[in-house]
Amino acid sequence: MEYTDWITPRPFQDDPGFIGKAFAAQNRESGLEEVICRLAAETWTNAQMQLGHQLDRNQEVVLDTEELWFGKRKVLYRLRMPDSSLWMARLHNTLYDKTAVTDYTTRITNQILLFESEVATMKFVKENTQIPVPKVYGYDFTYANALGTPYIFMEYIAGKPYPFPFSGQRPVKEDDLVKIHSQLTSFAWQLSRQPFDKIGQLRFATGEKRGVAIGPIIDRKERLYGPFTSSRTFYKERAKVVYEFEKRRNLSGQQSNVDDSIDSAALHVLAAEHAGKECFDSGPFILQHADMHWQNLLFNEQCKIVGVIDWEWTQTVPVDSFNLLPCNFASKMLPYRSENATRHQQNPIQQFEALSKTGGAVMERHVIEAIVSFQDSPSQYIARYMEEYNWPEVRRQHFNHLKELISKMTSSY
Repeated sequence: MEYTDWITPRPFQDDPGFIGKAFAAQNRESGLEEVICRLAAETWTNAQMQLGHQLDRNQEVVLDTEELWFGKRKVLYRLRMPDSSLWMARLHNTLYDKTAVTDYTTRITNQILLFESEVATMKFVKENTQIPVPKVYGYDFTYANALGTPYIFMEYIAGKPYPFPFSGQRPVKEDDLVKIHSQLTSFAWQLSRQPFDKIGQLRFATGEKRGVAIGPIIDRKERLYGPFTSSRTFYKERAKVVYEFEKRRNLSGQQSNVDDSIDSAALHVLAAEHAGKECFDSGPFILQHADMHWQNLLFNEQCKIVGVIDWEWTQTVPVDSFNLLPCNFASKMLPYRSENATRHQQNPIQQFEALSKTGGAVMERHVIEAIVSFQDSPSQYIARYMEEYNWPEVRRQHFNHLKELISKMTSSY
């Protein structure tokens, strides 16, 4: 089966193209591009010396000014290293200040914690799975470095986001969708084999304990809560935090559709009473990419995912919120047809079950069975809707169905 009516995705809202270019221009004019190259050369040289390699004195790093990428809050540069390998330098854009936090110290502290969490997550995933996450070579979370902003040096991955490899107007084949979804489900499976005992975001462990630890959650509105050892406590506390946040915004006059924002947030507070399976209230909890959409997946020409990027906001979640198919391309690439979306949503369930029988799973069999059995259940729908907690307009889309689910769950008691 082939589809010729595939969709070219629209750019995200709040695309900071102008402010990203302004930040890049500021770096160029102030000489910070040279500082980027110097810091990268120092990082590369130290790594080579640790490997026992003999080096020439002058190790030049070249910054490619023609290859710049702008995210919502970051600017990325491509660097050619002395051995001709390619790195990426990712800098936090200090000009992008759209945040719900007005206190400067809190905002800076949150940004530092988010950078630490992202690097800790990337390193953990790189070391414990086969998911193609860029290798991290160096970083500084603080604003007290030579660049004046947090940065990461990481591996450059020569892939492109959707609509590549379909940008030549070639048809999308059913096999293409199956291949993409199979890879995404494999990624979910690999993460499910690394369970945690708390809900939160990864940090670097301190003291004698090495590796990672679970710390508090800083969400997209920079609200801080957790960590949690109980699914139900997590759902209830997060819903309460969001509801109180919307009430404060209402009082300060920061939002236009006040009723929608307050009502949908209040409904999440009610829904939290029914989210989270009691039998798995204390875990296990699974690491889940918070934003696995078409812009954060890099493809080669054969539809192989060669890179998964942007691990900011990633956290561990209850099994109810864990998604076997993090992104259903059948509903993103094609004009929406419920039969297509549903069919591709069901395929990962069989794949996940098959993978669970291959042996070597860390979690017990009953947990794997529970994850599969949760699919499309009222409890899981409630948990999934509650994952759409950040944006009032999205909460409103699910309002009526969520209300029906709560009613059904209440009447079944």
